[in-house]
Amino acid sequence: MQVLFFLKSLFTVAAATFVPGERVNLVRRGSILRTDGYVIAQTDKGVLVEWPRAGTGFVNSSELTAIV
Repeated sequence: MQVLFFLKSLFTVAAATFVPGERVNLVRRGSILRTDGYVIAQTDKGVLVEWPRAGTGFVNSSELTAIV
């Protein structure tokens, strides 16, 4: 049983955390859908992002990439 838990732990990914004000892109299935968003807050529902042309919305943190 411990072997199964160990194997499962190899494939779990921790949720990314973003700092308010950080710039992000929305990426799904390898395609950039939205760019230059600003993180407003991170909650249990996801990350609240303000997009330049699309307003604000909650996005799953696994679909966001930080702009460096």
